Amino acid sequence: MCRIAGVIAKNFSVPQLQNHVTLMCESMKHGGPDDFGVVVDEERKVCLGNRRLSILDLSQAGHQPMLSDNSQIVIAYNGEIYNFKLLRSELAQHGFKFKSESDTEVIIKAYEFWGEGAFEKLNGIFAFCLHDKRKNCVYLVRDHSGVKPLYYNANINQLVFASEVKAFAHSGFSLNENWKIYYLAFGHIPEPFTTLKNVYTLPKGSFLKYELTDGSFKISPYFEFSAAIEIIDENEAIVRIREELTKAIKLQLISDTSIGVLFSGGLDSSIITLLADNYTKGNLTSISANFNEIDFSESPHRRAISERVLADKHEHLITYRDFVYNFETVMKCMDQPTNDGINTWFICKCAKENGIKSVLSGLGADELFGGYPSFDRIRKIQNMGSLSKALIKSARFLKNTKLKRLYYLSFQSPVGEYLCLRGLYTPDVIAELLGLDIQTVINCLQNIPLNDSIRYLNDEERASWFEMNMYMQNQLLKDTDFMSMSHGVEVRVPFLDVNFIKLVSSIHPSIRFGENQKKRLLIEAYKDELPSQIWNRSKMGFTFPFQEWIRKNKEIASPDRYQNKKAKKLMHAFGENKLHWTSALALYKIFNAS
Repeated sequence: MCRIAGVIAKNFSVPQLQNHVTLMCESMKHGGPDDFGVVVDEERKVCLGNRRLSILDLSQAGHQPMLSDNSQIVIAYNGEIYNFKLLRSELAQHGFKFKSESDTEVIIKAYEFWGEGAFEKLNGIFAFCLHDKRKNCVYLVRDHSGVKPLYYNANINQLVFASEVKAFAHSGFSLNENWKIYYLAFGHIPEPFTTLKNVYTLPKGSFLKYELTDGSFKISPYFEFSAAIEIIDENEAIVRIREELTKAIKLQLISDTSIGVLFSGGLDSSIITLLADNYTKGNLTSISANFNEIDFSESPHRRAISERVLADKHEHLITYRDFVYNFETVMKCMDQPTNDGINTWFICKCAKENGIKSVLSGLGADELFGGYPSFDRIRKIQNMGSLSKALIKSARFLKNTKLKRLYYLSFQSPVGEYLCLRGLYTPDVIAELLGLDIQTVINCLQNIPLNDSIRYLNDEERASWFEMNMYMQNQLLKDTDFMSMSHGVEVRVPFLDVNFIKLVSSIHPSIRFGENQKKRLLIEAYKDELPSQIWNRSKMGFTFPFQEWIRKNKEIASPDRYQNKKAKKLMHAFGENKLHWTSALALYKIFNAS
């Protein structure tokens, strides 16, 4: 696991390239504290850099950027290839020899043997740049599920890429004038956009091929999840779920360093903890958070699981004082503005303090099995789409912030549906906050591109698509990555294993989604192993007492800090507990943006 960066530019001198990439890598040192490397092709003006977090093959044999045996292929790589040992064995049968125990070398040799076909064979979380001197081209490649981020700027004169948007600060890019609109509407910056103009997110399951001869480039998918239904029997679905999740966890336990699990006490993390403990034989550490605020403590639920596992248990008390003391640091660790990830920052800080470099997380189960309220609301929203546009637009005048979001259905588009489900502020409020014309805001939001595949989905399948490809992709995964890597901690996500997602996507919706019990199928699959108090309770999620903490913090919540009249009024509402903390935090970020 690492941070990577690179510049391909014919108009740069070699010293300029090295200095540029070095500065980019140094800005991401937190994500790769163990080693640093930079390689320059002087003839082609290609410079790749790497900051390394050593997890597999801790020796210098795993140093990056790594060259092939004949030095014709160079790779800068961030991630973990969970099936690298299987691929290594297959490649060895074809005569390939290996100098290291790293998965990085396996990627190089897999590419030498299968070419672009190698990308789909990789099972893991990854983002890498591969320079093929033979073909005179450069590849940027991102994993199937988009767990690891990769950002780029490409034109005929240059290709610049990095694991974090902040790294582009050394490249002179100007701000994206729409980023505040995106953030106030979504609570994050939706892909492919970033806070910088002309810097984009590489789509998941895709590669960008950049031709060094003429500066042309093309983005192509190497993998797309299918929505074909194959399993219509519940018992078969349960057996297959247990099989594939076990395989995923076994693969994701590979590490040459200590490994842990983020254990909240909820259903998803309890399943991951139980299964991981079965295969680590006591060499697992569970990391949990406690609070003085009793309503947020899941300690009693965790205890029911803790008694059944051999894992070394570490529970950390996180207080309001900790929140205030670390708040500005947490804000600086955000690669892009977001309303999530603060909880991940704190829990990964605890993991780091316990010497843990890799942790398993239960992220993804809610999105796959229907754990969110959006799965209940989606039918109502789709039915309301038949109302007149004028009537729907009148929702902007309602006082209730959730009901105001009905306005977004007037977009008559998937973007509008998603913002109705999960949006923060409506276009009229955003326009007032930013001093813009409302039509400017509407045009900006309506021009966000979405994959056409959603048009063929309905009901729970549609909600799952939104949660997987919008909320999780744009917010949870990005936030988890930069908040965890700010501590040099890698988060692995077994529920997002490519084969597990393939399986769950092939289960008939009537079986996959529980009508009267959220995540019913997942519960049925592990009911015998789980204490009833784990699955027979309302969903809580990985939640901190942020509503109370932010209201108490006058540096954030005092209306007097805000000159904008609308912002001042909204923060007054927050003080009266009539506004959610995520909406208040968005105002703080917007009006304190540097």
